Amino acid sequence: MRLRLTDYRHLVWDWNGTLLDDTWLCCESLNGMLDRRGLPRVDPADYTRLFEFPVQRVYRKVGIMVDEAEFEAVSHEFVATYESRKAECGLHRGALELIDDLAGRGATHSVLSAYERGLLQSTLDGMALSSRFRKLCGGGDIHARSKAERARTHLHDLGVAASETLYIGDTVHDLESARAMGTDCLLVAHGGQHRSRLEGHGVPVIDSFDELHEVLRDLPA
Repeated sequence: MRLRLTDYRHLVWDWNGTLLDDTWLCCESLNGMLDRRGLPRVDPADYTRLFEFPVQRVYRKVGIMVDEAEFEAVSHEFVATYESRKAECGLHRGALELIDDLAGRGATHSVLSAYERGLLQSTLDGMALSSRFRKLCGGGDIHARSKAERARTHLHDLGVAASETLYIGDTVHDLESARAMGTDCLLVAHGGQHRSRLEGHGVPVIDSFDELHEVLRDLPA
C-alpha cells in the first residue's frame, strides 16, 4: 500500500464499526439475546475477539445455536434491538474531518456495507451524510452476509479504477472485500474486530482516524 492517502482518487468505506461507532451497541444487542436465553453475557473486549463473518458463527460461539431456518428469527431479534437504539451512535472521532479533508484534496467516497440497503440509506440520510458519498451499497437483507460479491461490481458501477482506490474497514472481511475489488486496504482497530484479529494479513492496521488526519495535516493541499 502507498503511504500517501492523497495518491488515491476514491475511498470505499465500510459503515458499521468503521465510520459509525456502534460496536458497543452490537455487543449490548447480543447481550440482550443472551440474557433472554439465560446464557453468559459477553464483555465488549471479548466481543471484538469473537466477532466475524458470517455472523452465524458468532451466535454459535456464544451458545445461540442457529441453523439457516432459525437464523431468520435470530437476525430479526438482533436488528430490532439495534434499530431501537442506533440513534445513540455517532461517527468515530475524526471520521467526518478525514472524509472532508480528502474530498477537499479531490478524492471521492462511497460506502460498501453489509447493513441492509434501506436501513443504510435512511441512517445516512438521518445523519445528513449521504451527500458526501457517490454511492451507498448495502446488503439485500438484514442478515449481514458477505460483501465480496457486491464488491466486484462496486467500482465498475462507479467507473473508478481499482489501482486508484483504497478500501477502509474494521474487519478481516473488509480485507476480503477489498481483495475481491482488487484495491488496497487499510484496517482500523476501533471497531468490530480486535487489533489482534486484524494484524498479520499484510495490510496496515491503525488505531484511530486521528492517526491518518495527522498525516494529512502535514501534506500540501
